Amino acid sequence: MEQELQKNISLGKGIPSELSFFQKLILFLEKLTLAINNILHKVSSILLFLLMFLTTADVIGRYFFNNPITGTYELTGLALALMIFFSLGSGQIFKDHIEIDFLTSKMPNKVQAVLSGAASLILFTLMSLTTWQLIEYTKRTWQGNELSGDLGLPLYIFIGMTVIGAFSFTLTFLLDAFQSFIKAVNKNES
Repeated sequence: MEQELQKNISLGKGIPSELSFFQKLILFLEKLTLAINNILHKVSSILLFLLMFLTTADVIGRYFFNNPITGTYELTGLALALMIFFSLGSGQIFKDHIEIDFLTSKMPNKVQAVLSGAASLILFTLMSLTTWQLIEYTKRTWQGNELSGDLGLPLYIFIGMTVIGAFSFTLTFLLDAFQSFIKAVNKNES
């Protein structure tokens, strides 16, 4: 049934009406999480592409014309922060992060699903707190009118943009928790 739902969603047929409220909620959360993280990952890729040109131009300017681009180091640091936060959720969705499972891989599938769901709930809680603190930090830098060193860029803009990435990463853990618990409860799984 789950494969059929995924096929319907990918074909644009929407969410079938015979699903429970909880199943509809999870499918909505999945579509939302995938869409946000897909967009952020593309933005991250564009930033990486632009950063490559900036670094190349800076190196050429420094070695051939003895005139480096002012603020390259600063822009590199800010762009890296954005790229990392924008890519975290995508990495979690595709399970690209390092996972140590030499103990849990020997357990029954239902136990693995429960442990995965519990770990995802803990990580959801921690990332929710992290996102909240990033919001608070953004407020403080905005109120303090903190600027970057060389270019005088307002830092609250960049910190605020990392909030978006942290929020999307948080959503992936919530989705993982729901999916794991459904897998644990599903009678067809062994």
